[in-house]
This record gives sequence, structure tokens and C-alpha cells, in this order.
Amino acid sequence: MKFNFFSNMKYTFFISTILIFFCLYSLDKTGLKYGIEFKGGTELVISFKDKVKIENIRNQFSSEDYSALTIQNYGNELNKEFLLRVPINENNAIEKGKQYKENLKNVLDEKFGNEGYSVKRIDFIGPKVGKELVRNGVYSIIFGSLAILIYVFIRFSFSFGIASILALFHDFILTAFLVNLFGIEITLSSIAAILTVIGYSVNDTIVIFDRIRENIRNVSDSFENIIEISIHQTLSRTILTVITVLVVLIPLYFVGGMEIKDFALIMILGVGLGTYSSIFYAPYLMYLLNKGNKND
Repeated sequence: MKFNFFSNMKYTFFISTILIFFCLYSLDKTGLKYGIEFKGGTELVISFKDKVKIENIRNQFSSEDYSALTIQNYGNELNKEFLLRVPINENNAIEKGKQYKENLKNVLDEKFGNEGYSVKRIDFIGPKVGKELVRNGVYSIIFGSLAILIYVFIRFSFSFGIASILALFHDFILTAFLVNLFGIEITLSSIAAILTVIGYSVNDTIVIFDRIRENIRNVSDSFENIIEISIHQTLSRTILTVITVLVVLIPLYFVGGMEIKDFALIMILGVGLGTYSSIFYAPYLMYLLNKGNKND
């Protein structure tokens, strides 16, 4: 017995609509967590010779002007590596990148000695550069989305295009909410992951819409049944695509390292949401915009 997708769409559509408003409210209330790239500051990856607790490292900086310092394990705790982030504070006397780095190094040298640690990576981004990256990141999302929307409108009729756009908005908002919920910082790689998710979701929706459009022309049946038939015809392709993508993303998340972990997690969440919206959200939107009439 086949699962009836269309008969359940009104419920999933209602749930998704409520979730969109909830996610928008939550994002407006809490805001997004921006990374060093956007806030400006210094980021270091430090490997210690001996085992060191995070509390010990934090205590060494307590007498310095580093109240906003954040420290976390970098990868496996057995590696004795830590990620230190120090956002720029306007009240901080240290303003230039070189001075910033030297001061951090002096504190570490004094407390742990020159041989007690090694700096694996150090990055400094000034506040002006951070603001430019924020602007460029927003532009990349806007222009990338516009390019997708133009393509969809050219390829499909108005109702199909609007449904694709609203489904894209659905995926973007829910992905952004999950990014915030999991405490993932908004970085350049995060934006790249979100743009990739948007492209994946639109592609999945277009495949189903293409089949619906073909069946409208070739199948004599009600519009509801044509949507149901089209989803079942493309379901195996959708499932295989998801499995193929996850086969790559899941290992990346677990063994790809800290640099790629957040990117992989956003992609995993986004692929799931994109697949869901392509089957349970976008087709019902298109059906409502057509008012139940079989036309393309």
C-alpha cells in the first residue's frame, strides 16, 4: 500500500507555516551568533605540550583586557589543542592587529613558557574588514537567491515559480533557525553552506515540478492525483540523491576536523529540510496557487 503524500500535505503545510513564523520570531529575539570574521578580532589554535584545562587557560587571561575571551577544545581533547577567540572591544587599548597578536603571545609565554605550547594558526581581522565581510555575505545570499528566482520564473509558469520561491524562503528560515539553535557561528563557510542548501533544495523542487508539468500534459486525471503520481515517480531519485549526499557529509562531520564540522552539519540539516519541503511543502503551495485547477 502506497503512502498518500497529498492527503497529508495540508497538515505538513500548516505545521511548516507555523514553524516559519516561530523561527522568524526566535531569530528576531535572539539574533544570530557571528564569528570572528564578521565581528573582528583574533582567533588562535594552540597546542600545549602538557595536558591543560580550559579553566587554567582562562585564568591566565583574567588580569588582561580579555573579558570576552572564549576558549573551546579544538577537535579531540587528547590532542591538547584549544581554539581561542578574542573579539575586538572598542574600549580595548589594543587596536592594531600586530599589537593584538604580540600581547596574546606575551601572556602565553609568561604563563606556559616558550616551549610549553605552539601556535598552530593565528588570524586577525579588523573591525572594518569584519563589517565589509558582513555586507558581502548578505550580498552573496541576496544575489545568489535572485539568480535562482530568475531561473525558476523563466523555466516555469507563475504559480510554479512562486511556489518554488516560497519553499526556498521556508528552507532558508528554518535552516537559519537550526544554525542558531545548535550554536553555530555565522562565518564565511556557514554562508557558503546555506547557499549550497538553497541550491540543493531548489534543484530537488524543480525535479518534482518538471514531472508534474509533464504529467499535466499527458495524464488525464485530477490535479491532486497528478501531484501524487509525480511525487511517487520521482521519489526513488530523491531518496538516492539524499543518501548519496549524506554518505559524504556524515563522515565529513565526524572526521573532517573543526574547520569543516559546522559546514557539514549545516549541509546535513539543510538537505533534510530541502527534501522535506520539496515533497510536502512546495507541491501543496503550487496546488493552492492554482486553486485546484489543472493548468501550467
